Amino acid sequence: MIALIGLAGMLDVLRQADARVAAVAWRLQTANLSLCADPAALAGFSVETLDQYAVAERAEAGAQFGLRDRPQISAVAPGSAAEKAGLRAGDEIVAVDDVPVPPGQGGKPSYARTAAVEAALAAALAKPPVKLTLAARTVYLTGDRGCPSAVQLVPGGRFDASADGHYVQISGPMYEFAVGDDELAFLIGHELAHNLVPEAKRAASGKAQRAAELAADRSAIRMMAGAGYDVSVVVPFLDRLRGKAPLSWLDGTHPSWSTRVAAAAAAVASVRAGMP
Repeated sequence: MIALIGLAGMLDVLRQADARVAAVAWRLQTANLSLCADPAALAGFSVETLDQYAVAERAEAGAQFGLRDRPQISAVAPGSAAEKAGLRAGDEIVAVDDVPVPPGQGGKPSYARTAAVEAALAAALAKPPVKLTLAARTVYLTGDRGCPSAVQLVPGGRFDASADGHYVQISGPMYEFAVGDDELAFLIGHELAHNLVPEAKRAASGKAQRAAELAADRSAIRMMAGAGYDVSVVVPFLDRLRGKAPLSWLDGTHPSWSTRVAAAAAAVASVRAGMP
């Protein structure tokens, strides 16, 4: 990809992909409050810092996005309270509730500074409104009620998607495999379910984990319907995924493909019939 479109084009593609993942995740999280026991106020925007970029990419990221020492808003979810408050991509964050954001560290690529800003936002949103001091103005933000989980696109890596109880990560190859936002919503919804829905939480034993995978599929389909995505893509998507999935998915932690596809088809039919 770098050879074909150059570094500037690659960074732009990655930023657009990050924005797409964030928008789909926000829509799923805010439209399905009934599925999470402990909703929270979500910021509705994504943050990035120069620290995230490889040293060789930082000059280009600065030139292309105006990214400097301060954390910057990289994407704002359409329809969010953040968008309504006037936040936009490119806004530089100076302080959260009058506490200055941490300075850049330089050196090797690290997500730690971005994570620190996200944690400060999450803590402040527990008692809204948040005073968000930007380089050019001050904005007061209430956030949007939603199911808490940080959803990230991880460029490169193997064909995979994962959840650890707090984060959801979609690999670059998995992101590229999803055709359209409806399929992406199923991918993200499945991993969100592992974090949020009791019966879908990851388990230690093979039998319990196989049941959790089926529950995550069912919950993802419900989330899709609740957020207005097209659930008819799920079964064809799983059929395509069957030929692409790594062998590690057949180690006993996942149900057989025939079982999974049949269960997903039944869940789609239930949703279309208006059944819970």
